Amino acid sequence: MRYLKVIVLASVMLAGCQKTPSAEQADISPPPNSATTQSAAAPAATSSATASLSPEEPFLYIEQMTSLEGYGQVVQVKSNADIDQASLESALEKSLQTSNPQTAFSYTLEWESPRFVQIRLQMEEDNAWSGTFNLDEAATSDGRSYASIEQPYRNTVVVRSLSDQGSIHFKGIVSGTQRMIPVWNTGWIKAVDNQEYSVPSFLFYGREEHHLVQAMTGRELTIPSFPPEEGAYGNDYGYHEMYSDRFYPGFTYMVSGNKTLYRVDLKDFTRKKLHVFDKPVYGMSSSPDGTRIAVLYAHDDYIGPGADLLVLDQKGTTLLSRENAAFLSHSDGFLFVYPLAWEDNTILILPADNGEDNPLGKIRFDTGSGTSNVLMDEQITKQVKEDIWEHERQQDYYLLSTLKWSPDGRFAAYTAGTGTIRLYDKKERTITFVAAGVLLGWMPDGTLAWADVGGHAYTF
Repeated sequence: MRYLKVIVLASVMLAGCQKTPSAEQADISPPPNSATTQSAAAPAATSSATASLSPEEPFLYIEQMTSLEGYGQVVQVKSNADIDQASLESALEKSLQTSNPQTAFSYTLEWESPRFVQIRLQMEEDNAWSGTFNLDEAATSDGRSYASIEQPYRNTVVVRSLSDQGSIHFKGIVSGTQRMIPVWNTGWIKAVDNQEYSVPSFLFYGREEHHLVQAMTGRELTIPSFPPEEGAYGNDYGYHEMYSDRFYPGFTYMVSGNKTLYRVDLKDFTRKKLHVFDKPVYGMSSSPDGTRIAVLYAHDDYIGPGADLLVLDQKGTTLLSRENAAFLSHSDGFLFVYPLAWEDNTILILPADNGEDNPLGKIRFDTGSGTSNVLMDEQITKQVKEDIWEHERQQDYYLLSTLKWSPDGRFAAYTAGTGTIRLYDKKERTITFVAAGVLLGWMPDGTLAWADVGGHAYTF
């Protein structure tokens, strides 16, 4: 008997709604002699799950697993009705895509019963790659579809290699060139304007140390983590230090424990206390010239959606305060980072809820005059909205807020509802799979960059 170890059970549902009931665990029998074998230049896979159902609705229960006996990854598919085998095999073959078409990949379909199939994946686990497939076109033996309008992603599977090594990938969309630099697995990647270099940098957070990586060269600065702050506020993203989105020659700013603002010396890693907040800090950013620090912190005594703004100078002196300067809808008590940034030394970009009147979810706030207006993206035309929403099968303004445009304005990369990266070609009006990973953006050489860090990572 082969022993399988469950490693992932994910549910991808409309508008972020997730329900994950217990899945029935079935005995795994040896593969039948008639197992169907397929080969493909493009791999795929990741997860799905369950919801409250009427007895008549056909449903696929999808689990991702890894074998302990060298059989690679396994995707188990179970149904509450008999499956039309040919339709499922066709749906898999037609829909699977990969981040690297050159990666060797094959799979076998092992039918344990009319309602249970194992998709056994064989791939080069040493190579960092990812893929996806969708089983919406599968049907029951009596012809009923498994597709769902209300839950457009529930039959989508995303798979990635199980490498312990994180990586940043660069792809020339037109040229087809690809390269990779090794980095660290993490749960939080922050884009940083490092003023010592003219190319993008990214901060990979860690428990004991953080790593600031110059994207184009891989050059790295290791930043030790400081001891936890006394009286620190807890948060829901897992790291007790929050660094600025800008690093200057020799220094930067950091909030420790969602409570205390420091100036950090990047040569000897000493720090100077600038301000202590009496409510949890939600987010921070420093101005291009390094003389101003903007901090959003809780407006209410509980952790609610409203945030007050405090702008301080480099000595910690208050320059500006404004109540309820930002608002992001979320359940009370959950502390995540509110993204904000300086457009220049006067204008702040503050977060807001996405919607028809504010697709990007951003407000331009003039710290000099106190006026504000919605930040718009003129490249997001009616046609762009319709193309992306049709592909994603839902009208979600958050999708539009993740769009990152290529330097020539033809392509836009975005994070799809499945968590994968998609590429929209504005000229051809096509959308293609890029990879499963964390979208970083476009580099100065025109390549698209993303990170593979072993799973989901925040980018606020």
